[in-house]
Parts: sequence; structure tokens; C-alpha cells
Amino acid sequence: MSDFTTLLDEHVPEILSRHGVPGAAVGVLADGETTLLGYGDTNTAHRLPVDPDTIFQVGSISKTLLGFVIGRLADRGQVELDDPVAPLFPGTGMDERITLRHLITHTSGIDAQNMIADAPALLADHADDSVQASLAHFVRRPLLFAPGTDYSYSGPGIMVAAAVVERVTGRHYTDVLQDEVLDPAGMSGTFTTADQVVTRRVAAPHGRDGHGRPTLLIDQGWQRHWQLPGWDVPGGGVLSTARDLMRYAVHVTSSAAPSGLFRVQAHRGSAGHDIGLAWMLEERGGSPAMSHDGLTIGYASRLVLIPSRELAYTVLTNSLDGWGVAEDIERLILTAAFGPAPTRALRPVGDELAEALLGTYDCGFYGTITLVRGRAEGEMRVIANQAPPGPNQYVITLDSPDRLVLAPPDTLVALAADGSPLGAAASFVREPDGTVSALRHHDRIAHRLA
Repeated sequence: MSDFTTLLDEHVPEILSRHGVPGAAVGVLADGETTLLGYGDTNTAHRLPVDPDTIFQVGSISKTLLGFVIGRLADRGQVELDDPVAPLFPGTGMDERITLRHLITHTSGIDAQNMIADAPALLADHADDSVQASLAHFVRRPLLFAPGTDYSYSGPGIMVAAAVVERVTGRHYTDVLQDEVLDPAGMSGTFTTADQVVTRRVAAPHGRDGHGRPTLLIDQGWQRHWQLPGWDVPGGGVLSTARDLMRYAVHVTSSAAPSGLFRVQAHRGSAGHDIGLAWMLEERGGSPAMSHDGLTIGYASRLVLIPSRELAYTVLTNSLDGWGVAEDIERLILTAAFGPAPTRALRPVGDELAEALLGTYDCGFYGTITLVRGRAEGEMRVIANQAPPGPNQYVITLDSPDRLVLAPPDTLVALAADGSPLGAAASFVREPDGTVSALRHHDRIAHRLA
């Protein structure tokens, strides 16, 4: 639509510059009309303009495609969401309580974020990186909680879900993905390997240097080089375009979609936040929405569907710091579609809650975070206690927002220097006696340390 084109052309270049992000592709589907736009450069070293067919790593948007596949198999009776999956993996030590529903909704209790930390060693010497091979690296590890009793975002749990698809179908996951989603949706520009995209326009991964300028990120992730390991394809390794993600948006909101795709399958432990078959369910612009973000080394992305308002949009960026770009572009789109959003109800953190929040929380291989009182009354701040990487390990940096206030009833929101909200930093788990037993930091449970 020309209105979105004019709006985005006016604002996106400045947004990219302000965030130090070299390029972005944007797709908007509104009232049956699709707008596809590209901004900036694919690569700061070898510049080409980003266009709607530029390929990006879409990160965890990939999980929604797995959810579609599982929904399709469930509709056909090939899988039952509440059947234990352990019988499909005899001799592996898989916990017998875990079901497919637990896996696809991050309620299995599987943590195993060591799969990122240990990946450089696990992938050395051309080791087997298949979905099935991944299981040996974590299935015997202790669970964070009993399956179905809590929620914690789990990439390895998604690996097990994809392994179920392979065991049930007798086929490689990428072949099932092609037949069940990519081909029916007309996603001819979506792939899973570097070999498939080498002749196409591909956005290169970037970060920012100490001066906030975009810089190429080469061999700086947990993967071998640019392409994610095979076991990460279901959870984060799909390569796609703004054009194809808008085709996908049409497909998943049509009669072709599995029956349970957007049905609430589990709760995410925070008021108003649920999950379907991998899709995050929460409101956008006052209406029910289905969404997923993606983050890999050098890319940040977002896909949002609001079927009741006939709106869908995606933002793909070629920067690890592209989250802010996605937030700003989303705000433009929602304001144009629905008018100014109501101001989010934010409150100071009261003394009693602040006292309950004070303490240190275990973020697994990332390290720990400590919540302390902020520099201003009614605020909290985070001190990140980063775990030092071991030999041949990769560790994701913990963030440490220094201005946190309350978004009732159970979420801490970070503030920018000017006091504007930056987005949810963590939700917290409060027990009946008033104590806080855990945080959900980036959707992963972090239990309080004694």
C-alpha cells in the first residue's frame, strides 16, 4: 500500500542509522494488499542494496514452521500431542514424562543450553550435526522442572520435537519442511543451507563496533561458520525473505493451516502471554496476535500476524543489534494501522516487591544476574555476572539494564535514559507467601540462588 511505503520510506533510513544497523527488509500485509520494501546494504564490505528478495537468517521464526509441521501431523493422526515421546528414542535415557506438546511449547523442562556453549567443541572435526545426533549431547541432563509444570524457552526441546518428526515420518526434517510448508505456501526463496543461497542476494551478519558503527561478524557465533548446524535448522536455521514471510503469513492464516496452530496450548508464566504450536500468543494494538522473534549471530527479525485486523508484518535485519529497529518499525506500522497505542501502565517498584526481588538468579551457562535497587527510587537494576567461557566454548553475553520498573502484575520493563520503555526485561514468579522464586530472563527460567 502506498501509505505504508511513504511512511516507511520516510522513517526507516533514520531508524537504521540511529541503531547502527546496515540493512532491513520489511513486509506488510494489510487489507489484502502487500507492501515489500528494502533499505540499506546487505554487507558493509561489499555493498548491495537490500530488497524484498534478500535472504536473511530468520532465527527462531523457524520454530513456527516446525509448529506447522507438527500441527499437520497431528491433524492426520500421525502424532498425538500428549503421548510420551520416549518410546520413539529407546535407550537414550529420554524422560518418560515428556510429551510432544511439552516440547513444542517449551514446557518440557529441558534446559541444555550447553548446546550453544559447547557447540564449538561438539561441531569440531566435521562432527555429525544432524537432529538425531543432537540428542546424545543433552537428553540425560537433569530437567529444570517436571514436564508440564512450568515454562522455559528451550532450543534443545525444539531439537527433540524435530527428531520426533523424523522418527514418525522416516524422513529428514528439511525434506518434510519442504513438502509440508515451503512448497504449499509458495516460499520459493526459503532455504536451509548456504549451498542453496550462494547464488542469491544474501544479507551478511553484522554487529557494532565501540563507536556504534556496523561491523561484519565473521566466524563469531557458536556455529562452524555462517550456516547454523543441522540440529539448529528447526529452531533457528531457516533462511528466508520478506516476500516469502508474507506468503507464509497468508498460508498460516488460511484454511490450509493446522487446526491447533494458534490455539492456546500452554501458558508462558506471565499474564497475557500464552503459546500455541510454537507461536507466541499475546496482544498487539489491542487485538490477539501471533508472533515470533528471531535472533542469531548477526541477525534480528520479527514476524507478527493479527488476523482479526487483516494485518501481518515482518522486519528482517542484518545485525545482532536489530531488535531496536524491529521495535521502531513495528511501532510505525501499528500506529498507522490502529492509531496511537495506549500508554502502557508502568509503576514504580514498591518497597515490598523490591525487597522480594533482591537477590541472585541462575541463568545456567550464561552465568547469573543479580537484582539490586536502582539509582532512582522505585527502580531496580541488573548486575550481570557473566560466566567465563571454558576452552573452546561460546557464551552469550548477559544484558544488564540499569533502569527497571513494574508493568503489573508480574513483569519488569527496562527504561531508556529518557524514561521511555524499551520493552520487557524479565517477568518474575511470585509464590503465595510473597517471595520471588525465579525470573524469566529472555523467556528462560532463572531460579533464585539460595
